[in-house]
Amino acid sequence: MMQTDFLILGAGVTGLAAAVELEEQAIVLEKESTPGGLVRSKCFNGSYWFDNVLHILHFKDKLIQERITAMLGEVLQPCPPVAWIECNEGVALYPFQLNIGGLNVAARNRCIADYAKAYFYKHENEKAANYEAYLRATFGDAMCELFYFPYNEKLYKYPLNKIAADEILWNIHRPTFEEILQGSFQPSVLRTTYNSNAFYPRPPKDAPLRGMEILSQALANNVYDLQLNTTITHIDLPAKTVYAIQDGVKKKYVFAEECLSTLPLPQLMKLCSNVPQSLLKETDQLEYTKVFSVALCIKGERPKNTGHWRYYTDPELPFTRLIFMTEFDQYNAPEDGWGLLAEITWNSRTPEPDKATFVAAVITALQKINLVNEQTEVISTHIWTADPAYVIFTPKTQKVVQHCFEFLESHNIKSLGRYGNWEYSSMYQNMKAGFSWAQQVTSKATV
Repeated sequence: MMQTDFLILGAGVTGLAAAVELEEQAIVLEKESTPGGLVRSKCFNGSYWFDNVLHILHFKDKLIQERITAMLGEVLQPCPPVAWIECNEGVALYPFQLNIGGLNVAARNRCIADYAKAYFYKHENEKAANYEAYLRATFGDAMCELFYFPYNEKLYKYPLNKIAADEILWNIHRPTFEEILQGSFQPSVLRTTYNSNAFYPRPPKDAPLRGMEILSQALANNVYDLQLNTTITHIDLPAKTVYAIQDGVKKKYVFAEECLSTLPLPQLMKLCSNVPQSLLKETDQLEYTKVFSVALCIKGERPKNTGHWRYYTDPELPFTRLIFMTEFDQYNAPEDGWGLLAEITWNSRTPEPDKATFVAAVITALQKINLVNEQTEVISTHIWTADPAYVIFTPKTQKVVQHCFEFLESHNIKSLGRYGNWEYSSMYQNMKAGFSWAQQVTSKATV
């Protein structure tokens, strides 16, 4: 049996940040052989690097930025993101609403006219009944039909009129009418957005590790007690005891003060003892999507002017977006090649597809848009799953999550992180949450 003041379940960036703050007062348990959760990197064919999912690190807090920058040093380089949106009426720089001048003239004019109706007719105190209604009231019919509806339907695989709007609006900017006109006649200009203050690791060419896992490793290097290959099997709430299997050996951990879980909330609830059946039933109602990531190691000249990633609204193309890894770091692939990461969302309640058929469909789509052609050679393909990936907020979600939190906190367990909080959040927000929780519990313990 091992005893600790604070026990942390999961070594994603939230758990690692909390452990950095708690130092020798905490033990971190992680089921994988490397820390980071989704913030990890994969290498294929010796020199093609991919992030587990798209990651770019942006900050809103100067102190946290300084703290992370001190850990990574000069490896962390500015990387203001450039993303493009491909739709039926043209190609627009992200964010779409600030660059509709990239569309054809007729589509641009429709967007301006419909935005004017929505903008000048708006009622500040009216609350949108659902996400579809929010998008229509915010951006007008034309922008919704061209981008917001087809892309979000493709992303969530869930009816937009059954999604609650409140929890997914923090990264959506509603422009002034002047900004709309500026983007209509001066498009494709990088403008300040929520993620403009962004960074990405760029180590030397021969570095043994690349990609955003460098962030996870930097945090992990400052953790006092990180135990990998440790799978949690049961949590005895009254006894403040967590049971696990570590490299085939049964382990027992007792926490004296509090436990921080960054596990997906539904998974955590199933691991805990004494959870009322009614609450477990509620938890089963939580909706989310999975993401299949298809990585292609490609030999050939790198495509130009792609941006870091591109969104695709066409329902005939299986991917929601394509990520160009050498745009983040030129050494993420050899000089005569490039790495492409295709993201495909999937409803969690739908049986998974045959992976080989899935990869073939991606390659066919890439040929259709001429990213894969006679001048390129696909050396290898790889596929993995993020499960969960995107949380779907229904009218029931907030109430269910709150019931879970109340139950857990009554047993000294705090659930945090993107999936622990059951939210849509960034790496910066999750690290901030980890640091803040650790500061709160230590200050409370010393009072």
